[in-house]
Amino acid sequence: MKSSKLLGRYVCGLVMALSVSFLLMKASSAVEPSTEKRITKLFLTSGQVDLAREVVRLPLYRGRLSSGETVWFVLTDVSDFATSRKMGLTWAPSLSKAKDLASTRVAEMDESNNFTFKSGRVNFSPVQTLTAGETPNFFPPRLARAGSVGDAHYSPLVRVANRDDIVFNAPMIAFNVGPEKISFCGGNPDYSVVTDSVANICPDNGTVDLKLRFGFADGKHLRYLSFDANSEESAALEASTFAPAESDILQSGATEIIYTIVNGRTGQNDPERQGLNSALSGEGPSLDILANFKEISAGYSPMWDVQLAEWTKEAIEKNQRKLITDGDDVTAKSDTGLLVSPGGGPVRSTGNLVNCPVVGFTNE
Repeated sequence: MKSSKLLGRYVCGLVMALSVSFLLMKASSAVEPSTEKRITKLFLTSGQVDLAREVVRLPLYRGRLSSGETVWFVLTDVSDFATSRKMGLTWAPSLSKAKDLASTRVAEMDESNNFTFKSGRVNFSPVQTLTAGETPNFFPPRLARAGSVGDAHYSPLVRVANRDDIVFNAPMIAFNVGPEKISFCGGNPDYSVVTDSVANICPDNGTVDLKLRFGFADGKHLRYLSFDANSEESAALEASTFAPAESDILQSGATEIIYTIVNGRTGQNDPERQGLNSALSGEGPSLDILANFKEISAGYSPMWDVQLAEWTKEAIEKNQRKLITDGDDVTAKSDTGLLVSPGGGPVRSTGNLVNCPVVGFTNE
């Protein structure tokens, strides 16, 4: 009898200890923040983000030129709010300022959202080539050749004439090829027929996986896409299409500002690493900063005016270089002379434009 009571006490005590332990573990796991990388705010809601692979899956559209050639493209942004909600695109009201530009292509769109474009061709056959400059100044590169080149009528922006002239960001993924030529559902795409940012493309499923790019905005990690640039150097650096015709967008007001640091700290494992010198030496992305972006607002546009910022010799000697994650910080350091334009003076526009739709913020 005595041994039976002792055994009962022992078992009850053990159960209580295990229960308390389990509750403590649950409480602990509830307090500790998750270390899993994830999207905290998704702007391009038609996209399925995979941060393990650093890609976003988007619907792949098949349209045509009025002359008959097949056009493969994606849609990321649109000037009309209702259309953005209906199609899962990012609302970019500033794009309406570009509707009458010479570079903005004209299209018609039927009830099934099939596009017929009046003009614009891209040659995807060139090989992207990027050769860094001499150490320690790897930027500017000695050689920069884009992997795809648009003609004199190509720009990613498209005005849909029969839909109240709304403007889409509709970058081209492939041109004048059948689905069998671009079917790389398992990866390893042929970059002579598709744009260099493609990771996987599957016309039968109507999807394309595009490589994400890394940057910052408002002090937070940002993922975005890169499709086109008006300078061949920028296109080679961004693995995007060289689209010289889109230069007129810079004067339209349909742009945001993005800062690119030239000579930030280097060292692959340095947490303060940033800039083009670091990127061109193979250490990782340049980690650019979208200047004023916090949330989608009336001023948002995926067309970004590139402003290069260079740390001064004095700032480097005084060990004042650090990772910058907020546009206001760039402005403040430009005002105090710590950051300057490569040509001297305050940080300013370089005349380079890139098409880089935002995807989302992450919790890193």
